[in-house]
Amino acid sequence: MQLAVIGNGAPHFAQAFAEEFQVSLPLYTDPSLKVYEAMALRRGWRTAFSRKTLTASVDALKRGFRQGRTQGDATQQGGVFVMRKGGAIVYRYVSEAAGDHPPLDEVLAAAAQASKG
Repeated sequence: MQLAVIGNGAPHFAQAFAEEFQVSLPLYTDPSLKVYEAMALRRGWRTAFSRKTLTASVDALKRGFRQGRTQGDATQQGGVFVMRKGGAIVYRYVSEAAGDHPPLDEVLAAAAQASKG
């Protein structure tokens, strides 16, 4: 099984992120947003500046996280996909707003399922 992250900033942003957070997994960038479009991920000012985004920001601040400089397209939301070898998607989570993430136990269960075949 392999884990990868795709961001939408420039390659030097991915490098800086990897160094700052000591990330050793593959980091890819897609400034064209073609991967995001192909996966039907949300994009727009309403998702970037919604009530959910504000709530997630306050929660993150309470836990000691601070927003750094925005890198890439701030209106592009992300998602989490777990795929089997060959590309079959076994888990799909589309973020509704910035700071919206799937439950970790769901992602781990999907990864376990994907690794079985």
